[in-house]
Amino acid sequence: MQQTAQFSKSKVTCLFRHRGGGYYASAKVSGKTIRRSLDTEDYNIAKNRLPGVLAEMRGASNATKASTFGAALQAEADRDDPAIKKTTQHYYRQIAIALIKVGANMPVDPMSLSIAKITLAELRAMMDKFAAATAATRYNGALALLRRTYARAIEAGFVASNLPLSLKRIRPRKMKHDLPAAVTFAKIVEDILSQNKSHSKATAAAVEFLAYTGLRISEAQSLTWRDIKDDHLVVRTAKNDDLRQVPLIPAAKSLLARLRAAEIPTGASDPVMLIKSPRIALAASCERLGIDHMRVHDLRHIFATRCIESAVDLPTLASWMGHKDGGVLCAQVYGHLCKKHSTAMAGKVVA
Repeated sequence: MQQTAQFSKSKVTCLFRHRGGGYYASAKVSGKTIRRSLDTEDYNIAKNRLPGVLAEMRGASNATKASTFGAALQAEADRDDPAIKKTTQHYYRQIAIALIKVGANMPVDPMSLSIAKITLAELRAMMDKFAAATAATRYNGALALLRRTYARAIEAGFVASNLPLSLKRIRPRKMKHDLPAAVTFAKIVEDILSQNKSHSKATAAAVEFLAYTGLRISEAQSLTWRDIKDDHLVVRTAKNDDLRQVPLIPAAKSLLARLRAAEIPTGASDPVMLIKSPRIALAASCERLGIDHMRVHDLRHIFATRCIESAVDLPTLASWMGHKDGGVLCAQVYGHLCKKHSTAMAGKVVA
C-alpha cells in the first residue's frame, strides 16, 4: 500500500504544506534538509513569514566576523545612542559590568564565545544565575540590554535571530508598604540625631527632606537652593527629564526654615541635601529601634502615604511624584491605602 506523502510543494520555493494543513519552511543546512513549522495554515501568512525563518535556519551572513558576546555587550552599553537618556546609558554600563562578572564565574564563560555561536541554553543559564542575585527590575533591565545587543548584531549580519526575545521578563513582586507611623518616624529622626556624629544632623535632615517631598534620591541629590521657592520646589524628573513642581507641605517648610537658621551654605548653587544618601544611617536606626528595615526609597512611599491619608486625590499625587500615567501606578501601589482611608472616612459620616 502506497504511503501518503507528509509534505507537498507549494508555488513558493522552500515553502511546503504538511498533510495536516500547516505550512513549513524547508532548507538544506550543511547538507541536511531541515524543516521548521511556520505556525499557520494560511498560505499568505506562511509566505510572509518564510524569508525570516529561512534566514534564521541558514544562519547570518557575517557570522564568521562576529565579535565575542562580551565585546558586543560592552559595545552596545557604551554606544552613544541619542534615543536614550544619559542616565539610562549609565545604567546599561553598570548592568554590562555585572553580567560580565556573572559570566566569568560560570564553567564556560559565555562572554568569551562568539555572539554568533552562543546558544539559547547558554544565554538562559547566565541569566538564571544573574536573576538569583539581583532584583526583578534589574534583571529586566539586563534583558533589555541583551535584546538591544542582539538587534545591533542582526543589523551587522552577525546573528540571524534575537535570542533574548525567547527569555521572559520577571514580574516584580509587589512590595508591602507597612511603613512607620508619624510617631515612629519621629523616633527614627531622633535616633539618628542622637548618634552625635559629624554628619548626624545632615543625615537626619536628608531623611526628613525625602519623606516630606517624595523625591527620588537622584532628584534630591541634584536639587539646589535656587530650586526652592516660597511654596514649592522645582525638580527635574529623573525618569523623563521633565521639570515638575512639588508643593511644600508644612513639614517641608518647617524643615527648610530650620536648615536656613542652622547657618549652612544656602547659596543658589549650594545643594539642599548635604550628604549623598542616608541609606546606612537609616538602616542602622531601624535595627537599633527594632523596627522593620527601611530603604531610602521607602521615604518616598511615606510621603505618598501621608498624602493619601490627607485625602489628596491620585491624579494630583501622581503629578507630584513625577508619574505621567494620571495616577494608574499610584492606584496599583497604594490602592489598599485608599480603601482603608475610604472605610475610615465612611465611619465618620452621620446619617
